Amino acid sequence: MTKFVLFLLTYSLTKLLRVMAAATVPMAAAYMLCRIGGCRTRRLNLGVLLLVPCSCLLGYSRIFFTGKCYLFTNWIQAIVTEEMAVCYFGIAGILAVRCLHVHRRLHRRIKALPQECPAFFGKDMRRIRIYITEENCSPFAGGILKPYIVMPRILLSSLSKEESEAVLYHEMLHIRQGHLLLLTVYTWLKIVWWAHPAIYLLDHKLRENMEYCTDEGSVLFGALNAQEYAAVILKTIRVSSRQPVFYHVAFSDVHAAYCFDVLKKRLEGLGSIKKDSSAKKGYQKKRRLSVLLSVSAVTALTAVIAATSLPRYTMINQISAFDDKLHPLTFDLKQEGFKASTTDGMFSISGQELSRFAGKYRLQGQYVIFSYDTIMKIPGVGGFGQAARVSLQDASDVELLGRMEWIDRFQMFLLKYLV
Repeated sequence: MTKFVLFLLTYSLTKLLRVMAAATVPMAAAYMLCRIGGCRTRRLNLGVLLLVPCSCLLGYSRIFFTGKCYLFTNWIQAIVTEEMAVCYFGIAGILAVRCLHVHRRLHRRIKALPQECPAFFGKDMRRIRIYITEENCSPFAGGILKPYIVMPRILLSSLSKEESEAVLYHEMLHIRQGHLLLLTVYTWLKIVWWAHPAIYLLDHKLRENMEYCTDEGSVLFGALNAQEYAAVILKTIRVSSRQPVFYHVAFSDVHAAYCFDVLKKRLEGLGSIKKDSSAKKGYQKKRRLSVLLSVSAVTALTAVIAATSLPRYTMINQISAFDDKLHPLTFDLKQEGFKASTTDGMFSISGQELSRFAGKYRLQGQYVIFSYDTIMKIPGVGGFGQAARVSLQDASDVELLGRMEWIDRFQMFLLKYLV
């Protein structure tokens, strides 16, 4: 059982490293687009960041089974050790347990708070629970299926009716626009991809752009103008400046409120908002368009990834070669100009071709391994195939490493048609 668990962890880490390598390109592109556009393209930035989780599927692309990328894939498999896999998933497990534990504590603590409904609370917020805390903290929203907002009593008492309504409306927009769900996805991406620095940069940009979008909606549909709303933001920060560490696990405004660079950009963005009927119509139009474009982009990207992935139970025709230490040499033997044949599961290569191959790659070991008739059961996840170990001294000395007895053929039949 222990050997199986170690194999499973090692195997999973090789696949995870491949996925992270594939996701690096779209993640870097998304970060650069957010940097270039800034708060001027806030909705476009959110749409781009929404595509990042789809990059998890890029590791299944057929590009990893062609040319030099195949060598990269096999290099990953060569460097991953059992100790490395245990360490990586051990840290990921600790992060996951910590995340679940902290949010469970937060949930229990919020449940103990009194639930109130301010008199000015609008009809569009009736399904959102409002909890009032005596602690000095920044307002925040949480809950995906059962949304809620936590407000400190000291802040409510220091704000006017219009100002309190603006704060609650801001948190309500986080809930209504799906920000909490997207933040949860990124939270788990940070746990699974904890070793990839780009995911932390993108999480930072995600929170920034969420604040820009909710600020715009709060001004256009709230009772305050841009200058008054900016004053509320500064007042909220001043009142909640001594925030307890416990509430830093909240989902929404804690990050943005205490980052000077983000705060500066938020206030600058508020200065460009014009509150009139045409601006409201433009906001609604941009919101519907951004949702449509985001859904279309995610659908299109998923379709492209599916179309460029290896179909289920794909036979790979290339013959791959490895040295006696299982270091990959080439993905396609024939593409390199060498002649070899595979007939009825058997492998053969002439002595002249083998000598030429050994000379090109300067092989010093006793034999070389050729992998062929490989079948990808599930794209990017693996399957089975045949391998032959050929002596460098005698090309006719071929040893098949995979059995092909009736029980093996029966298992292949089950894997192909029943699994």
